[in-house]
This record gives sequence, structure tokens and C-alpha cells, in this order.
Amino acid sequence: MSDGTYDVMIIGAGPAGVTAAMLLADKGKNVALVDREKFPREGEALGWLNAKSFELLKPFKLTPDTVGAIAFTDATFLSKDFAKSAVPKLESAPGYIVDRVTFANALVERAKEMDVTLIDGWGVTDLQTQENEVTAHFEDETMIVAKLLLLAAGGNRILLEKLNFPPPTRHARMWTAQVDASIDKDKANQEPHIAIVMGLDKAGSFALSCMLEDRMSVSINWLGEQEQAIPQLAYACRGLFTHEICPVDLSELATDTNVLPSPASAALDMDSHVGKHTLLIGDAGGFVSAASNEGLYPAMWSAQIATEVVLEALINPQSQDSLMTFESKWRMVMADYLRPPNTDVQFLLPLIFSNQPMADRMGAAFFSGENI
Repeated sequence: MSDGTYDVMIIGAGPAGVTAAMLLADKGKNVALVDREKFPREGEALGWLNAKSFELLKPFKLTPDTVGAIAFTDATFLSKDFAKSAVPKLESAPGYIVDRVTFANALVERAKEMDVTLIDGWGVTDLQTQENEVTAHFEDETMIVAKLLLLAAGGNRILLEKLNFPPPTRHARMWTAQVDASIDKDKANQEPHIAIVMGLDKAGSFALSCMLEDRMSVSINWLGEQEQAIPQLAYACRGLFTHEICPVDLSELATDTNVLPSPASAALDMDSHVGKHTLLIGDAGGFVSAASNEGLYPAMWSAQIATEVVLEALINPQSQDSLMTFESKWRMVMADYLRPPNTDVQFLLPLIFSNQPMADRMGAAFFSGENI
């Protein structure tokens, strides 16, 4: 790797970082996209993303087909004991089931085609903010310099501390773990489908399964103590199989998976997303929906807003003044989408399973971020 100088440095080549890189490159900016992992990434991790995601990606000729995303129109809410179910009426396809690894690889490849400089496979060892620039030092003792920095590396407390962002004031709001498996096509449902097991505890924890014709995943989104997340994931896997929602019992795989903290709606609790020459986006900024724990779309959305701010900052002699507007701009349009439902979901559960309009409203809240 060699030294370099750029308009903008982006650390973290997930959906937020790559979206920002493409938007900036499209405006003729010289962008370095940095990630510790090498691309293309390997592995499988089914998830879902809001249908609005492709409105952001359309200018870059990234469509559901090009990233392997498959629209789903069917979703089912299930009670904790699997005895009750509700199918919300969804006016149109609310989203897509997507392999997050394939999705990330496709975005990075498109960014490279747009002349974004990808620096992958090298970890950042130090970040320094000077009067007019930011310098990143790497493991091979090289360094790059940029006028501005977008930090999109979620969960990297070391880099956040180097940039003088305060540590979180509380423990993780949500813990998450997931298992994925291939399945025989003749065992799967004919259509892509999502099932949500609701009310796993009084706090509103839930499990979610994504089903395609040859693959499936089950994830836990747990609001209790960390050590309870895996038993709850195993419970959900067994229940989904026993009640013929999923064709394979993944409970044994669940015992070997990792539990990770989710920054669901953490953006709303952070004092600031603005540092010296720096903005926090994506997971690093807590841009994850609290209702569904879906982070791909809000990550890209936060990147879009941040990019508009960065473009202003690059032409403003007082660039920090422009960066400071990011806080009010994202809160104005994203806060409602990120925050938890505006009522006690546990209280609503009996209505969701007995009243179709309430099931429909819950579907709109979960998949579109609308208030219940």
C-alpha cells in the first residue's frame, strides 16, 4: 500500500460507507474507502432491507437483480407459543430478502468502477485530526490524508475514542445472533417469506426468519441479558420448525453462533455525530431501526444525508460549520424511522392477533417505520 491524499476518507466499507463513496465519486470527489477486511467478502448472511433502499441505489445502476435481492410480499406475525398468527396486508412489496455479503460485495465492486480508491485488508492503527485534515496510519506504516472523514465502521470503539467521541452511556439496547443454512428446494415454501415471532419477553424482543427456496436464516433480536440470547434463538428455531414455518431445525447451529450488540436506535441517544472534520454514519452512528433492527436502509440513508453535508463542507472555508448541520438534518427526517414504536407492543399483541387493522398497522410499523 502507498501513501495518498484525498478529498474524503471513509472508514468502513459496509452499505453506509460504500453509498457515501459512490455519491461523492459521482460528484467528482477523490475518495478513499478503507476496510480492514479484504473484498470480495466470503460467507452467507440472509437479511432483509427496506424497498426504499433501491431508490438510493438507482443512480448507480444497482437494482435488486444486480445485487441478488428478492422481493417478498408475504410476512407472518407469530405469538411466542406459536399458537396464534397474523398476516398483515401489505400494499406493495415492503422489502427484499438479500444476502448481506453478496450485497456488500456488489456495492464495493460498483464503487471501484466509479474510481473510488479501495484500501482493503489493512487495519487503521491511528487517526489524527489536524487543523485542516485527517490522517490515518495503517498496519504497514503507510498513511493517507483527507480533508474530511466519514466513519462508518460500526462498533470500533478504538477509532471513536481516538476521535474523542464519548463512550456509550449505557449498555447495548439489543443483542442479536443469527444462523443460516441451505435447504432442499422441495422443502421450502414456494414464495420468499418472512416470519416474526413476537413478544419473546415483556421488553419486546423478537425472532425473525427469512425464507428463500434454497436458503433460510433465523435471527434473535433480544432486549434482555446477553447470556439469554442464544437460548432464545434456539427456542425460536425449534418452534419455527415444529410448527412447520421453517423446514429445518437450526437450534443446534444456534448454540455455536456469536452474540453481537446491536446499536438499534442508538443514534437518538448520542450527544453528537460530528467531530473535528468527521461525521459518524451507519452502525457507527447508531442508524438502525429499533422496531425491526434493520440497519441496511438507515445506514445508506444516513450516508446520503452526510454526503450532502460533506459536499457543502468541502467548498466552505469554515467547513466545520457545515458539518455541524448534519445533526439537525438527519434528525429532521430519520428520527421517527429509528425510534421504537410509540406504544407498548406487549399490550398490543392480543389485538395484533385478533384484529386485522391492528396487524396491518404493526406491519407498517415493522417494515416501513410508521407509527402504530
